[in-house]
Amino acid sequence: MNTHFPTPSTWLDLSGAKEFACDDVQMRELMATFEVSLNQEIANIKAGLAAKDPLKVEHSLHALKGFMSLFAAPALAQSVIDLYQDNRNQSLMTTKSTFETILPNLEALLTEVRAWSSRL
Repeated sequence: MNTHFPTPSTWLDLSGAKEFACDDVQMRELMATFEVSLNQEIANIKAGLAAKDPLKVEHSLHALKGFMSLFAAPALAQSVIDLYQDNRNQSLMTTKSTFETILPNLEALLTEVRAWSSRL
């Protein structure tokens, strides 16, 4: 597989995704799906927090947690996993505060995914 990330990336880590993608075509498909999902789940979490809807936030955190280990640097993936797990035992305001702390990193990851995809 020729797929690689030629420039340094802070948050994008494709080592997990490479285990699933058999070739460059599959990697591009995985990345396209990830880009849409990441963007959507960030928006869903923001909307859930704004609406004070803990179930919406929990569902979106669960979805986000599910694919982070395939595409994100371990530290960022773990922060999302921790947020999902902690969300169940803390107030929505605490979840919001933690989410807002990692949101710039998630947005940076989305930018890196888009940059990766634009080079194809």
